[in-house]
Amino acid sequence: MKQRYMYLDWLRVLATIAVVTIHVSAGLVAVNLLEVPLSNWMSANFYDSLMRCSVPLFVMISGALLLGDKREITYKDFFMKRAAKVFIPLLGWSAIYYAYKVYNGTYIISIKEPIRLFMTQGISVHLWFLYMILGLYLITPLVKILVQNAKQRDLQYFLLLWFYASIGVKFMKYIIGFGFNPELYFVTNYVGYYILGYYLANFEISPKWRKLIYAGGIVGVLATMYFTYSYTLAQDGVLSEIWYDYHSPNVAIVAIAAFLFAKNVMTKEVPRPLNIINNTSFGIYLIHMLVLNVFADEIFYVIKDSVHPILSIPICVLINLIISSIVILIMKKIPLVKKLVP
Repeated sequence: MKQRYMYLDWLRVLATIAVVTIHVSAGLVAVNLLEVPLSNWMSANFYDSLMRCSVPLFVMISGALLLGDKREITYKDFFMKRAAKVFIPLLGWSAIYYAYKVYNGTYIISIKEPIRLFMTQGISVHLWFLYMILGLYLITPLVKILVQNAKQRDLQYFLLLWFYASIGVKFMKYIIGFGFNPELYFVTNYVGYYILGYYLANFEISPKWRKLIYAGGIVGVLATMYFTYSYTLAQDGVLSEIWYDYHSPNVAIVAIAAFLFAKNVMTKEVPRPLNIINNTSFGIYLIHMLVLNVFADEIFYVIKDSVHPILSIPICVLINLIISSIVILIMKKIPLVKKLVP
């Protein structure tokens, strides 16, 4: 049983590094393609394309762990143990980010405005993930009943519907402008990745299919990189995010390939330095954007201006991870404050 979960630790480390990489790369890839050296922009595009599987992997890890848990738990206990561990950090970090944005002049001191932002769009761009995962946690007791009583073919049918409704239809609309879209709301969006994580964790995929999926993952990264470039070029250098979408087929196949590779290859314990990332993963997700902003002028912009992005991006990612993990480890030792980084 212990070995079964080792690969999930590896995936958590990968997903954490990936999400920080995406946000470090975003500052360059969002710049007009025609206004910067092509090699600079393509370097950021490469890292962004390679790491787009971050959020799908986080959701799949949660699905593998929570939906696969055979222990019986009451609704009250589940909400207190799981949902509260998301809602309290969401509330606390929303306040922290609002305070920082008041400090840097983005927002003004107000009572109504932070409440409005918290209830609608979120106070920091990356906190959308907590709203999404909180929603998944709220339906988890019901989804567990579904998946744990379903046969393999039932889950395959569900995932097929999800792939069509959430990935196929959306992508058809992007590419050809329309798509046949019956009302399949129950199987759309991130619940599909949630159940996919459970499925891949509990059912074996044949070596033949795994090889095809691995190849698909490589093609997925290359497709993301190439088509993002070509679509952006077609828009006079303004970034096209169609191929970056977490529900695009190219990103989905990369996430599936990464999950299966870890499950079948990464079965040994995570080394201690990486295990720090594993143990502080949620906290790193919460704080890394603050670290990026606070140290932008003193550290990150200096590095980006001095070194080519092919090197400066991983250097900035490493520095961010070190600072973030140190702060989170300290926060975990402080009573009450540690509730913000469970």
